[in-house]
Amino acid sequence: MSACLLVVPPLLKCTTGPLLGPAMLAGAAAAAGHDVDVLDLNALHLTGALGHGLPPGRMVGDHDRPVGLLRDVQRAYVAQMAAHLPADPGLLDEAPALTLPYAHAAIAAAADTLTATPWADRLDALLAGERRPDLVGISLLYAGQVLGAAVVTRLVRRRWPGVPVVWGGPHVTALRDEIARDARYGAAADGFVFGYAERTFVALLDAVGAGAPWPQAVVRAGAGVALDAEEDAAVLPRFDRLGVYASARRTLPAQASRGCAYGRCRFCTYPAVEGAYRALGLDGLEPIVRQAHALGGTIAFKDSLVLPARLDALAQQVAGRVPWAACTKLHASLDAARLRSLAAGGCATLEVGLETLTAEGQLLIDKRQPLGLLLGVLDAAESAGVGMVVNYMTGFPGADPGAEADALAQLRAELARRPGLLSVIEHNRFQLERRSPLGREPERWGLRVRGAWPWATVLAWEAAEARAAA
Repeated sequence: MSACLLVVPPLLKCTTGPLLGPAMLAGAAAAAGHDVDVLDLNALHLTGALGHGLPPGRMVGDHDRPVGLLRDVQRAYVAQMAAHLPADPGLLDEAPALTLPYAHAAIAAAADTLTATPWADRLDALLAGERRPDLVGISLLYAGQVLGAAVVTRLVRRRWPGVPVVWGGPHVTALRDEIARDARYGAAADGFVFGYAERTFVALLDAVGAGAPWPQAVVRAGAGVALDAEEDAAVLPRFDRLGVYASARRTLPAQASRGCAYGRCRFCTYPAVEGAYRALGLDGLEPIVRQAHALGGTIAFKDSLVLPARLDALAQQVAGRVPWAACTKLHASLDAARLRSLAAGGCATLEVGLETLTAEGQLLIDKRQPLGLLLGVLDAAESAGVGMVVNYMTGFPGADPGAEADALAQLRAELARRPGLLSVIEHNRFQLERRSPLGREPERWGLRVRGAWPWATVLAWEAAEARAAA
């Protein structure tokens, strides 16, 4: 048996419940006889700033959160990180502490100085409350956690010399090729894991316990290999320490599929990071439903895209015992009858990726969704009492800013015309992700890359003089 500490570093704007990835790894390890604890430093950071018992939000799922308060916490966190980083190069729209447009040396220097701050002392005190593990795993969703993870690695090496540290998660997976090529990433961790990794994680714990070589899918930086980890989506996630989450309503994560069934959006990295679409069995959902019900909580399905027929199956399985949320794609079959049936089965919130209403934008990203389709789904949701989260983006390459602003205003007007519809627009600006189709072939789409950095998955870009025909 091996003992492992899985760590979630700050900062994620998530207050309502645990992350699915670490919970799946903990469940897989427990089933194999290993001892794993999850230390969610992100949740502890947020509860320290926000307090416990925040009232539930308007939406179920990922959007059950105090947006304004979390924005203030993130702003303070960004300022704290930025104080240890070089001046903002000004090549990306988002805060550089979240996107990390810096060289390896700058990131390492910032982590070194951050390790000597009172903030790091508080993290170290939390580590001191844990017993010495045989392995520490750190899970990263995006670049904004890298500095926190680097500080945790330094604290672990200082507190528990000889304990190996392995990084994984979507952000690490998105950088797999760079990590395989460049040994400098090894300053951050002793090993890296790419993709869903339940089986590989168990094999790693077996090896650590036996003093045997690690599995090949646990990659050393610069080793020239970027193997996929082995998954086991059938394991039951283990949710521990739920009291560290700030909201009064606990939300448990679950999955009915992995990968994206659409998989064509040219701005998106899900196919590259998550792999091909595969539906999962629903047998393991029942214990999660029962636990959520006992907590008086909800369930958030973390699938990239739940197909309409799959939504029906989830509604039948949950049977209205807890409210739940899922992400789907606009589809004509999402009519009033179907949404009323989903609502009866507990569906409280659906998230859809509209992305843009401009014809040029839809052509660029290969996601054509006419206004009439959107309005039909909104009408159905209003009549069924299902809340809608509409993902929308502006700033697409070659887009007319005026046309984008008009289209966004039209969307806001349509939502306002439906006072019975609980709705939220999740508005973001386009970013060029290096693993997206646009990022892999920027010249094909009339883009020129102006900057790329080792820990950043987003690229700085500009429009080329002439745009190639799609």
